[in-house]
Amino acid sequence: MVNAIRGLYISCDIPMAQFIINMNAALPQADKFIIQVLDNTHLFVRSDVAGMIRSAIASFREQNTYEKPS
Repeated sequence: MVNAIRGLYISCDIPMAQFIINMNAALPQADKFIIQVLDNTHLFVRSDVAGMIRSAIASFREQNTYEKPS
């Protein structure tokens, strides 16, 4: 019997993958969204969390953007 799970395949660089893994680790067990870490740059996650991951990444990038002092 085949057991299939619907999910989202994420391909990214190593620092962004670590950010997503750490974001997942900070959640309670019931809310964890990573199904499988495939390798250093590829993750398989639940498909219903795509928006949450995108917004967390956008927020992270906003916080780490250099703005030249005026």
